[in-house]
Amino acid sequence: MASGDTIVVGMSGGVDSAVAAGLLKERGCHVIGVTMRLWSDPSGDARAGGCCSLAGVQDARETCATLGIEHYVVDLQEEFDRHVVTPFVTEYVEGRTPNPCVTCNRAVRFTHLARFARRVGAARIATGHYARCAPNGATGRWELLRARCLDKDQSYMLYRLSQEHLSITVLPLGDTPSKAETRALAASWGLGSAQRPESQDVCFVGMGGYAALVSRRMPHAGRPGPIVDDRGAEIGRHEGVERYTVGQRRRLPASSRGPLYVTAVDAPNAVVRVGPVERLFASRLVAGDLNWVSIACLDAPLAVSARIRYNAGAAPAVIEPLGERLVCRFREPQRAITPGQSVVFYDGDRVLGGGIIREAGDRTEEAT
Repeated sequence: MASGDTIVVGMSGGVDSAVAAGLLKERGCHVIGVTMRLWSDPSGDARAGGCCSLAGVQDARETCATLGIEHYVVDLQEEFDRHVVTPFVTEYVEGRTPNPCVTCNRAVRFTHLARFARRVGAARIATGHYARCAPNGATGRWELLRARCLDKDQSYMLYRLSQEHLSITVLPLGDTPSKAETRALAASWGLGSAQRPESQDVCFVGMGGYAALVSRRMPHAGRPGPIVDDRGAEIGRHEGVERYTVGQRRRLPASSRGPLYVTAVDAPNAVVRVGPVERLFASRLVAGDLNWVSIACLDAPLAVSARIRYNAGAAPAVIEPLGERLVCRFREPQRAITPGQSVVFYDGDRVLGGGIIREAGDRTEEAT
């Protein structure tokens, strides 16, 4: 990336994208800020929805004005609904727990940043994600790498990016040592986002949580059913499987055996299965809808480190092909392997690839 290059930066209104844009401007790039309007909260609250909200658009506009860069807004609410919100609701109704940010990054954010860049003649795009990407001369592939600041690493969220996406992407915060330094830079430039709190919630869920969203979008989807313990006994009833996810403890009947947790959700039969904490652990999962990043494919067993959710540590495992899917066997049992979530595979800092968890190992068999 040479001084004077035109680069399109995805601006959310938060501090990370603001500093990414500022760093690129300092390097002499011609920076164009683009904010994607993705969601309008039904409550009408301009702040609801975090970086996807109307307030987020205004925050990004103010940041770009302070930095002295161009700013554009692209309305992608229809695309976001089609590619992210509707599949999210469907997955919950079918008893799975998806990660919408993973889907959004590939299907909406990076795809439309690339389209906008082509429209304005820019060679590169950038975001405020904490991760790195670089070409591997030996393999000819672009690699996705963990951030230097492992506490903020977001490579998990980007594993579905294509080689085309990675080849034009710049991630200026990948080498930043800490979030504190990011905020310090923002403050030194007089940016209002310097101390703005981070958004932790899914932008489109809103008041009432996932169950309320599903009820609004698919009012006739949920159906009552039994809550069954690990001995096969019905110990209660539920109002819809979309209210439950593996590992959950809330909204479960009391038990003389101690706390109960959701161990499986059987949507076709409207059954929520529960058990003691030891039933949450499994050593095996099957994943599908695979996307390979730093390698072209998996054609033989491979030792990796695997993360089963964004905030989970990487655990030693072996993956091997299983038709169009793969099986992942962990060295040590993992807690609450959840269908619908992503599993991402690493070799050191390199993201090898990942997929969507389709099923977990037999907890009953593995717990005995």
